[in-house]
Amino acid sequence: MAGQLPIKFQEHLQLQNVGINVTNIGFSSLTMESDKFICVREKVNDTAFVIIIDMADPNNPIKRPITADSAIMNPASKVIALKAGKTLQIFNIELRSRMKTFNMTEDCIFWKWVSVNTIGIVTETSVYHWTTEGDSQPLKMFDRHPTLQGCQIINYRTDDSLQWLLVNGIQAQEGRVVGRMQLYSIERKVSQPIEGHAAAFTQFKLEGNKKSSTLFSFAVRGQQGGK
Repeated sequence: MAGQLPIKFQEHLQLQNVGINVTNIGFSSLTMESDKFICVREKVNDTAFVIIIDMADPNNPIKRPITADSAIMNPASKVIALKAGKTLQIFNIELRSRMKTFNMTEDCIFWKWVSVNTIGIVTETSVYHWTTEGDSQPLKMFDRHPTLQGCQIINYRTDDSLQWLLVNGIQAQEGRVVGRMQLYSIERKVSQPIEGHAAAFTQFKLEGNKKSSTLFSFAVRGQQGGK
C-alpha cells in the first residue's frame, strides 16, 4: 500500500471531442448531478440548446433546442429539470413529455437533485423540496438563517433520509472567503449556523447498534488555516 494515492484519477471524456465548445465548459452553463450525465447549455447564433451526455454512451450526446437559465439532469434517469426565470419544469426526455411545471413567487438562486425524485430549491429567503411524484407543488422546508444573508449559495445537501438538510454559502469578508452553513433538523425543526466551506453526510453503523447512524462532516478554512 505504500506510495499508493488515496484517490485514483482516470480520464473518461474530453468534452470538446464530442462537440462541446470550450466557452460552455464552466459552472454557469455545465452541470453534473451524478456520474451518469453531464448537461450543457449552449447558444448557436440565436438558438439555445441543451446537450445531454450519457456517460454510458458519451459519443452520442442528445441535443435539444431548449431555452433555459439552468438545466439539471436527474442523477439516475433521463429526466431533466429546467429553469427559465421563475418558471420551473421537469421533463422526461425518453417519453418527450413534460412531467411538472411550477411558477415560483421568488427567484430560485440555487437548485439541485437531492434524490432520484426530489429537487432542493434555495431562494433568497427559504428552502423548498419539489418531488417528481404526483401533482404536488414545491414544499417549504425551512427559512434561511440570517447568517446566510448576502452569501453566494454554492451547495445544498441532505442525508439519505432527507431528515437533515444543509445550505452552504460563501461570502467575502476582511480579505478572505468565509464559508457559511445552515444545518436544519426536520424532526426538531431547529437550525444551527456553522462556519464551513464544504460538508457531507454519510451512514455509519457502530458496533452494537442495530441501525446505522448519520455522520456529518465539514471542512472550514479560517484565519488560522484549514481543518
